[in-house]
Amino acid sequence: MLKNNERLDDLQFNNLFIIQNPDLYCFTSDAVELCNFVKAGVKDRIVDLCSGSGVIGILAQAKTKAKHVVLVEIQPELADMSKRSVEFNKLQNVVEVVNAPLQNIHKQIGTGFEVVVCNPPYKLSCGGKLSQKPEIAICKHEITVNLEEIVCESAKLLKFGGRFYTVNKEERLCDLFCLMRKYGIEPKVLKIKHSKGANIIFVEGKKGGKSGLEIQC
Repeated sequence: MLKNNERLDDLQFNNLFIIQNPDLYCFTSDAVELCNFVKAGVKDRIVDLCSGSGVIGILAQAKTKAKHVVLVEIQPELADMSKRSVEFNKLQNVVEVVNAPLQNIHKQIGTGFEVVVCNPPYKLSCGGKLSQKPEIAICKHEITVNLEEIVCESAKLLKFGGRFYTVNKEERLCDLFCLMRKYGIEPKVLKIKHSKGANIIFVEGKKGGKSGLEIQC
């Protein structure tokens, strides 16, 4: 099950484990907090964009009992680890892994989803020093996908009234809100995680929702 330099991490929930490789991108506490922010019902279907090693989708399914989760990840190494984590946790019947770019992924997996969640690259392609490891650079910088493409595709994937969940740095908040409204996803909840550096923001949006924002600190 484990390949060279991989490890099995305990997610400390429902006896779930996830495969990670420190040479690739490993999930952070932001991913776990985003998962805890997601609301879904037992009849809902969830799409996890930029799914990485699959931690958000796997935990979200366990915590919400959603009937189906699709993990979408462009990097083959991370997608492969996700598939093996799904198999290790015996979730093949409810969690699916798709190794593909997220642009136009709705043409492959369909539409009408109740929930889309995304832990995106926080930094612009020109924003700061790139990691020398391409696998990590892709996760941290907008190299293979940008924020507008994420919001645009999320709107296509969601049913009317469906919910969009994402996380980012506070400096991207205006961009995020403008793009959400551009593509018909109304910001409904803003949760702020204060830190010594840039604050982290968690956002819930509703496709076709009415104006009205709740702020949580």
